[in-house]
Amino acid sequence: MEERFLNKYVENKCSDEEFKSALDLLLAKDKWPVRDVQMKQHWNKTTNEGEHPDLTGTLYKIHYSINKNEKVKKLEVVDYLLRIAAILILPLTLALVYYASDRASSEAIMQTITSPLASRSSFDLPDGSKVWLNSGSTIHFPTQFSSKMRKVELEGQAYFDVKKDNTPFEVVTNSFKVNVHGTSFDVDAYNGEPASVTLVNGKVAVENLQGMETFLDPGEQVTVDAQTGKLNKQEVDINVLTAWKDNLLIFKDEPFEDAVLRLERWYGIDIDIADEAINYIRLTGTFQFEGISEILQLLEITDDIKYSYDEKTRKLILKLR
Repeated sequence: MEERFLNKYVENKCSDEEFKSALDLLLAKDKWPVRDVQMKQHWNKTTNEGEHPDLTGTLYKIHYSINKNEKVKKLEVVDYLLRIAAILILPLTLALVYYASDRASSEAIMQTITSPLASRSSFDLPDGSKVWLNSGSTIHFPTQFSSKMRKVELEGQAYFDVKKDNTPFEVVTNSFKVNVHGTSFDVDAYNGEPASVTLVNGKVAVENLQGMETFLDPGEQVTVDAQTGKLNKQEVDINVLTAWKDNLLIFKDEPFEDAVLRLERWYGIDIDIADEAINYIRLTGTFQFEGISEILQLLEITDDIKYSYDEKTRKLILKLR
């Protein structure tokens, strides 16, 4: 019944009794939740239909009520006018609030998630897509995606399992962007380091800053040259490159100068290579729960490397024996 009174009030079709009931709905605090819902529904309806409520008759009825009670004490008249003014302003105010809310939804608040060194995290995006964020990485995304684009910004490394949807999904980094619809892939985009995209399943397009684009099939990786933006595509072992999301650190005949960057992030330490020859050592191994000391002890045994800790610089120093 209250909903009917409110609709009739806004549409200027109230009888005297219905008008009183509408006023009660608008002014009684315990009925405001119902009032807000009905106001929103009416606002959406008039927005879609391009109509605006005509309150001329309602205003005339208010004036008539005021004139009829001219003998009311001054304070009572002022109070009455204030209440009536609130009634007239309320629909417009609520309409503006809902309009502003609608505008705000198109300018969604950005959210940032960072995975510190020596840690990894996983979470769901607003659309239900899943993300695994590697150590030393940061991702930015809106609290609610728009209907035209699902866009995230990445610094570092992340694995995406994108929920299939007609709305395009885009990952933006400092040197390239990845366009997908629904697929699983890894993006490696740490600042100052070689960048790459590895596709697990589905299909993605990788576009550099110069507008050059290439498409990937499952099992393929594209690397992006930091200087020229050149895109180089090759087949890779995706199990090795994406194992980090399952807390596995895998090296497969990897140059030590590349492996050391991953070790630093994985364990949150700084490593200083005192002998350049160490950079050419190839590292192979799978680690999950081992600490950095266990890995270093293994290097001592297999590659004739000794290590020490510099308390002043707080760095691990690697040297050849």
